[in-house]
Amino acid sequence: MEEIFNKLFKVGLTPNLFYVLYSYKTKVTCDSSINTSLESSRLESDGWISMGQLTTKSVNLIQDVDSYFKLSKKKTSTQVMGDDFLTKIDEYLEIFPKFKLPSGKYARSDKKNLENNFRWFFETNSYDWDTVINATKMYVDEFERQGYKYMRTSQYFIRKLNPAEKTFESELANYCEVYMNGDTDYNDDGYFKEKVV
Repeated sequence: MEEIFNKLFKVGLTPNLFYVLYSYKTKVTCDSSINTSLESSRLESDGWISMGQLTTKSVNLIQDVDSYFKLSKKKTSTQVMGDDFLTKIDEYLEIFPKFKLPSGKYARSDKKNLENNFRWFFETNSYDWDTVINATKMYVDEFERQGYKYMRTSQYFIRKLNPAEKTFESELANYCEVYMNGDTDYNDDGYFKEKVV
């Protein structure tokens, strides 16, 4: 609020003057305790209104002050991930084995943690659920052939904090990219092979 008052005083407007100026924009009558004719005369002499209309500088000032009151609405999970995101998270989770990995961590993570990670993933990347599911199948198949050694949990596969750089990395995004490039088949040794049509 202090910033708004400082901005008004900097351009030479009192709160009452701004109130009258704003009433020109909204076409709402000011409170009777304010002498609107006196304030309007001053606004006109200072170039804020001209012939009963807002000038460009007054429109810009009102927009600037209005911006302080605009709330940025956080998107819901449905808006970010689609209507059936809970079903898709279940489908994703079913791809992972139901036991502990050689690392000692369970392969399947809590669904709420996955929802938070998927929110980040879909806000950061432009892949769809089909790509995510197929890329995840590729990942789990590859590590199943290696006895799940060094495989990430379902949560860390989506995103994991790199403590050295303090950034998030996504192995899922890497596998989605591989899948999108057509490397969707494996040979018996667990390596990717390219489809030739």
